[in-house]
Amino acid sequence: MKITAAQNQNQRKIADYLIIPFIEEKKKPKPLCAIGKFSNIIKGPIQSKDFEGKESQISVVYGAKEKRVILLGLGKPDKIDEFHISLIYSEVVAFLKKRKAKTVNIIVPEKLNISKEDLLKGIAEALFLTNYGFDKFKHSTKNEVASYLKSACLIGVEKKELALVHKGKIIADGVNLTRDLVNNNADDETPQNLAKIAKSFEKISKKVKVIIFDKKKIEQEKMGLLLAVNKGSDKDPAFIIVHYHGDLDSEDHSVIIGKGITYDSGGLSLKPSTGMDTMKSDMSGGAAILGTMYTIANLNLKVNVTALVPATENSIGSKSYKPGDVYVGLGNKSVEVKNTDAEGRLILADALSYAVEKLKPNRIIDIASLTGACVVALGEDVAGLFSNNEKLAKDLIAASNKTGDHLWRLPLYKDYKKQLKSDIADLKNIGNAREAGAITAALFLEEFVEKVDWAHIDIGGPCFLSKPKGLHPTHATGVGVRLLTYFFENLSIKPA
Repeated sequence: MKITAAQNQNQRKIADYLIIPFIEEKKKPKPLCAIGKFSNIIKGPIQSKDFEGKESQISVVYGAKEKRVILLGLGKPDKIDEFHISLIYSEVVAFLKKRKAKTVNIIVPEKLNISKEDLLKGIAEALFLTNYGFDKFKHSTKNEVASYLKSACLIGVEKKELALVHKGKIIADGVNLTRDLVNNNADDETPQNLAKIAKSFEKISKKVKVIIFDKKKIEQEKMGLLLAVNKGSDKDPAFIIVHYHGDLDSEDHSVIIGKGITYDSGGLSLKPSTGMDTMKSDMSGGAAILGTMYTIANLNLKVNVTALVPATENSIGSKSYKPGDVYVGLGNKSVEVKNTDAEGRLILADALSYAVEKLKPNRIIDIASLTGACVVALGEDVAGLFSNNEKLAKDLIAASNKTGDHLWRLPLYKDYKKQLKSDIADLKNIGNAREAGAITAALFLEEFVEKVDWAHIDIGGPCFLSKPKGLHPTHATGVGVRLLTYFFENLSIKPA
């Protein structure tokens, strides 16, 4: 989609629709722009109170140069922020897509209590995120392929301010890259293809350096837990390392880690058939990490970040790793496997050990579609956050509130660690009971972190929705990209 700017309404070209913004007030909705030429055509729905300016309310009137004019409600002014702007404009983009609109003129609201940067970035993200689709496998009839906006003109915006829109587009591109990876066939998004995509990031910036460990190198590194999960697959594992050096004058260094299970059958602890068809999404954490690195590099952020994606299928076969057996990871800790469907924490354990031992970071953030227990606890809209550091948790919550990638902090309740005690190994990969499954999974990961500041984000709910909604027109959401991008944009470097 192409986005252009016009300083005033007279400079606009004819489009399929024109959008006029309103806020909700007691007597009647108040327009957030000059409406002299539109006063006659908009008074009908306002006088009849069919349109009151409530949040995401849409009313269509006719008779302007565009023929169709949308009165768009932004709600009460004290509740409007960048996140709500994104949600509101996503509703109108979805409305336009359903009506097969190709072009739209958007009068940008004036006199809101948010910055112009947040306003334009919020609108841009809504346009690019909601205009997304995944139609590569639809060929039968034209009616089954979604319609998309081709262009949008932002009225009340100077050309130099389009840089703010471009920033929103870059972030949305990172989210949409993640969505593409998750929505695509598991047979296409193999560990090797994820590695290929990561390698392409070197073309974005000279600050990016990508290293790929193949199976032989993974064996040399003694990543026994990643190798155990991979045993049943006919596809080799890959350990993906993406270095981004954006601030050569700083020694501050973050590591982000994403679970890269490109398909999860559950292994010998086989999933029920009703739980299989969404398991291509089990690499959502790894995909989000790749989307984040794409975004960080394109935004040229002044931070130093290394991304790690341990990638493999968790397949089933004669060589599959077995419940009851013990495997030793890179951190030289032995793990008794009680359930082969608790595989994500195993490959993350090797990645955490690698980060701690080889990279010596100031902080580690891992993101993974780790547990169904977190979905039960928090539903599809909210990811679980666990952290051993108050400041890191606080900064991630702030990023969550700003971007709408919602987080809720859950406790690392130490007494539950007893459930991970094994009679024959250093620890087990699951707890003793169904209760607190998200917490015991986080406690397992914490065993491999040592004393590094660390946060674990369980995106089991929001990574792949049961039904598209809001900013997310497909099941895959790309959750985590906007969260981590904002976090790194606003990372406050600790004093040396």
